[in-house]
Order: sequence, then C-alpha cells, then structure tokens
Amino acid sequence: MKASLILIIVTALLFVSCKHHSDDAVKNTNVISDSLIRTLQTACVVPEDEDNVIKLNGKIQPDESRLVKVYALVSGKLQSVNVELGDFVHKGQALAVLKSTEVAGSSNDLSLAESNVAMTKKSLETTKDLYEGKLATEQDYMNAKISYNNALAQLSKAKQVASIAGGRNATYMVTAPISGYVIEKNITNNSAVRSDNNADLFAVADLSKVWVMANVYEADMSHIHLGDSVIINTLAIPDKNYIGRVDKIYNVLDPATRTMQVRISMDNTSGELKPEMFATVKVSAKSAGKTLSIPSHAIVMDDSRNFVIQKNGAKLKVKAINLVKRLEDKAYITGLSVGDTVVTSFQVFLYQALTTK
Repeated sequence: MKASLILIIVTALLFVSCKHHSDDAVKNTNVISDSLIRTLQTACVVPEDEDNVIKLNGKIQPDESRLVKVYALVSGKLQSVNVELGDFVHKGQALAVLKSTEVAGSSNDLSLAESNVAMTKKSLETTKDLYEGKLATEQDYMNAKISYNNALAQLSKAKQVASIAGGRNATYMVTAPISGYVIEKNITNNSAVRSDNNADLFAVADLSKVWVMANVYEADMSHIHLGDSVIINTLAIPDKNYIGRVDKIYNVLDPATRTMQVRISMDNTSGELKPEMFATVKVSAKSAGKTLSIPSHAIVMDDSRNFVIQKNGAKLKVKAINLVKRLEDKAYITGLSVGDTVVTSFQVFLYQALTTK
C-alpha cells in the first residue's frame, strides 16, 4: 500500500516536470516569428576537398640576379657622394667621386709608357736608316726592335691597368653598373676608402622583379612542393592579394631558427613590393581529402564549444559541431550530414533565443 502511494507521487512529479520543459520549448519557439524564419539566410552542408593552407612568415628581398654591389677598385678619399638611399640611378651614372693616388700613379704610368713608345719608335726608325746605310750593325738594329717591342708591352699593360681601375688625373668615378634603386649606401663625404675593404660602397637593385623569402617549420616541410600556388599579403596593403608560386626550395635548415626557406619570384613593375617588407605567405598545399564544409560565420561559439542553428523547414534547433579547421570564410566540420541546412544570419540572436530557459 505504501509502495503504491510512493509510485503514484513520483509519476505525478515526472509529468509536471516534462510539462514544464515542454512549455519552455514552446515559449522559446514562439520568440522567433515565422516572418523572421522566412527571411533567414542559409547554407547547405557540402563535402569539399579540405584546403591544406599553410601560413608562412616571409620578407621581400631583391632578386639576386638583378642586384649588384658596388666596390671601389682603388683606395682614396671621397670627394663627393652624388646619390642618397632609395634614389633611382641609370647605368653609368656617377654615384661618388674619389681622389686617389693609385689613379694618379696609373695615369702617370700610362703617360710614361706612351712617351716611351714614341721614343723607342723614333730610335728604331733612326737605327733602321743607319743599318740600311751600313752605319749601324745588325745587333744595333735588333736591340732597337727589342726596346720598341718592350715599350709596346709596357703601354699595353698600363692601358689595361688604367681601364680596370678607371679614372684619370687622380680622379676615380664610382658608377652605377645597372639601372635601378640604391638600396644600400655605406659611405659619406670625406670618408677614406680602401680597395681591400670587404664592405661594399653601394648596392643597386632592379626591383621590377623581387623575391619573397618565406620560412617553413619542420612540421610543414613535407607539405610544401615546387609549383605550389601561394597568396601573399603585406602590411602596407593588407587587402591586396599577390598571386605567385613556389619556384625554389632551399633544402637546408637554419640551425638557429630550425626553419627552411622557400622562394617565390614576383613581378613588381608597380613598385609596391619593397625590400625588407614583411609578408604573410599562404601556401595551398595538396588536398587532404573530402570534409564537410560550411561558411565559417555560421558558427556560434559558447563556453569553448561550437554550435550552429540547423534549419529543417520552419523548424530551428541548436546543433553542436566539431570544428576541424577554419580557413578565412570557410570552416571544415564534423557533426552534421551532407545536405543539412544551417542558418548564416542572425545566428547569435537565434542561439540565445533557443537556449534561454
């Protein structure tokens, strides 16, 4: 008798509880009007190749085949510097002027060699006339020939030294070997320059084409291949995408950073990409297989969990999902089925309405 009474009481309590939750569900559903449900934007769950996009940090650098470092071939003192960092220069344009004792010495050697040639030539002609008139010996004639040939050899050497060193009358011109921008300048007026110094005076680069050098961590190395397409963004113009391809993989690791470098050659006729700019490089590696995909903005995050609002006709419900990967405007997920419909507008409001008790 007592046991029957307890069973009746428990059943009554359960009935009341279920009715209470049913009333809450109706209440929450009634918050969302039919007119709002009809205007909701939705998207279907579709299977897609999972884009394996790898983000790399990179930097803009000059194309090394279009970069020339300028050195002084003689020692001297700078008389003037004619360009500044960032200036555009034409091939052959004077970058700086030096006063050099070496140039003065080579110029003097050239002048002496020219005078010696003229003198030995005159001597040879005189000796030849004497030899033909039987007034000089054959040995005298041969010695005159030898002296003249030696003078020609010294003149040739002096000309070669002068052409290599350049300059005239103690003045040496540092000229631009190519047309391009001055991207390095390591001298100032009145500086002393030594020919045995390893530091370059200037670096001139043609920036119509540049390299993007990106660092790849060990975990991503197996996913990077020659020819992979990339999208490059810079801080200067963050909304602009530069499209390129990986054209060189440097198969060595930097022991300090534990990274490997890859190179992307880029056209830069616009001049927007400048050396030393930081860049973000997104590499589209090979597909990792089919995965369910939805627009990333359809996801509502609550308490470190991910949810979507699933729509079936005029009915809405909150559905928990697992986020595999989010790539910009696309999210790869599990927890739904192909063909399911998710809401992509007012989803935060709907989530709150459907979950508020």
